[in-house]
Amino acid sequence: MPVVVPAATATSDGTRKRGERQGFRPDIQGLRAIAVAMVVIYHLYPSVLPGGFAGVDVFFVISGYLITGQLRRGYAQGKVGLAEFWGRRARRLIPAAALVLTVTWIAARIIEPPTLFANTAQQILASALYYQNWQLSSDAVNYFKSGNAATPVQHFWSLSVEEQFYIVWPLLFLLAALLSAMFATRGTGPARRARTRGAAVGVLTAALVIASLAYSIHETNANAPAAYFMTATRMWELGAGGILALAPARLTRTLARQGWLGWSGLAVVIASAFLLTASSAFPGALALLPVLGAVALIAGGSAEGRGGPSRLTSARLMVFIGGISYSLYLWHYPLINLYTDWQGRAPGPLSGPVILAVTVLLAWLTKTFVEDKVRLAPFIARHRWRSLAMALTAVVPVALAAVYISGEPAPWNGTLGPHYPGAAALTGAVTNVPVAPILKPPDPISQTLDQTGGCLDDFGASTPTECVFGDTARPVLTVALVGDSAAGQWFDSLNAIAVHRHWKLVTELHSSCPWSSTLVLNWNGIGDLTACQTWGAVVLHGLITTIRPDVVITTDYPSLLSTPDHPVNASQAAMAEIGAGMAQYWTRLENAGISVTPIKESPDLDEDVPTCVEQHSTDLAQCDVPVSAAILRDSPVTDAAKLMNGKVTVVNANSLICGPKVCAPVVGNVLVFGDRHHLTGPYSKSTAPFLEPLLLKASKTLAAKL
Repeated sequence: MPVVVPAATATSDGTRKRGERQGFRPDIQGLRAIAVAMVVIYHLYPSVLPGGFAGVDVFFVISGYLITGQLRRGYAQGKVGLAEFWGRRARRLIPAAALVLTVTWIAARIIEPPTLFANTAQQILASALYYQNWQLSSDAVNYFKSGNAATPVQHFWSLSVEEQFYIVWPLLFLLAALLSAMFATRGTGPARRARTRGAAVGVLTAALVIASLAYSIHETNANAPAAYFMTATRMWELGAGGILALAPARLTRTLARQGWLGWSGLAVVIASAFLLTASSAFPGALALLPVLGAVALIAGGSAEGRGGPSRLTSARLMVFIGGISYSLYLWHYPLINLYTDWQGRAPGPLSGPVILAVTVLLAWLTKTFVEDKVRLAPFIARHRWRSLAMALTAVVPVALAAVYISGEPAPWNGTLGPHYPGAAALTGAVTNVPVAPILKPPDPISQTLDQTGGCLDDFGASTPTECVFGDTARPVLTVALVGDSAAGQWFDSLNAIAVHRHWKLVTELHSSCPWSSTLVLNWNGIGDLTACQTWGAVVLHGLITTIRPDVVITTDYPSLLSTPDHPVNASQAAMAEIGAGMAQYWTRLENAGISVTPIKESPDLDEDVPTCVEQHSTDLAQCDVPVSAAILRDSPVTDAAKLMNGKVTVVNANSLICGPKVCAPVVGNVLVFGDRHHLTGPYSKSTAPFLEPLLLKASKTLAAKL
């Protein structure tokens, strides 16, 4: 994200570098222009610039360099000035951001399908309060949200990282001052005290950079989707720019004369835009590419660099784009995202340049009439507390989003009623379906589609969360529901059966994790999901030693599964390998006297069903998917059952979900799917009277307890 601060580059001894006026470095504006161009082109045409997202990392380095330099100059005079520092940030950044968030929310309510409103409102709120990166990091490990469509404000995650940096970084200088004062000896002169303070802040910065980089590498390997947005995995990038700003003046003057260093940095930054891809394990160690490139370009790219790139980066057009880069970054993604929602397709070769032109115009208007007007207004700028008060402009988008969120309906109350037969319409139990509005589960902000009371473990969890439902007082038997979210979708149905049959229902569920001894890859193909394998082994041990259920019911979602030996998602080889791992667990259970009743994998409609229903509300047949395309013939469950040599019977409940030829989005006035493959809670419950006999027929243990 472009930070808008004065590009002050005075050296520590107070002199100005040649070719710069009043501390202004036009080459840094040019670097901003390169960074924002990378990001915009990537969002417009990702195949043209597959690593353009690295422009954000370049912005991080620039921000760290400029902010640290600014703090260093005050620190050298014995002051940090928190209120003044934060006030400047507030009046420069928040008004423009609040304007864009407000306009975007209004436009989204007009253009977006209603199914996207809740997620957009949640992210508007997170963006306005600058915790968007943590919201996205949390969503990335929440299986029901990890596949959410990108909202028009998703790019605000980088603004959140920088705002958090602005809060933390001055405190680092205060800590350094405190430590140097604690260890100072009596009689120490001002010059030595200044050197001690400088050394302290340098050591703290270096330590933070090293720790953050190490954590970034570790977390990216362990959980790349979440690591991408974390402050802790990104702080080192801003700190890298900070280290350059804290470097001794003699060193920085020497580097500034090395024009080749600037060209090298520019080459590395540009190369990162082509070498990196969306599937790269990023940030981690790969982020060193754009970060070190940006550091080198700042160090050797000024007008002092002999034969360096400053003539290019200081060109008038580059300086202009760099000057509006903050507003350009704010506006570009909402325009691209909302255009895509409006047209139903990504920008093409003609619409892309038009979007770009509109973005530049809006950015210039915002820079001229919002950023500069507020930043330079004497009434505000001359008073630190009035500057801080500019943060209150964020109240507008916060209020708009909060009003929508507070009006969200309560969770589904579990009642279907006579107008909502659901699965009964497929079984023939109901022949005349009354006319009624479609029953959809509400989409409250604080919950997912899962109805198991928060019992679905996240991606990185290796310790099971055991939850107990049904008849817990005097159960006639214990049933365990084990598997991933595809197993969890049967909870509402099984819980209804458990209450009726007086079963104790225990759930052991894990996002994107088939219950198999086979090691699987992360859903995005980056790294092994070792937590899943560990979780599965712990679950097996618990089932055999402590829970001791009479029956284990299990299933999975195979469409995102791959293994280290077979990395292609949902390949027959990968599914067979996972099925073999399932059979190992099932065999262990059977040998321990615990019977297994697997449910065949449910349909996958390969589209977001609620959105399709909203878009084709007058012709729902547009959302039908042929059974042959939605249901796998061979799958991990069927492969595992074959290896069991008749010891288990697979329950095929797909006739309760789809008709003979097509899978419809709405059955018996009830929305069937909450996304592309998870059953909604209401529909799952509607299958209970018909799933029950299928389970009893397949399991002698269950039938024996009638």
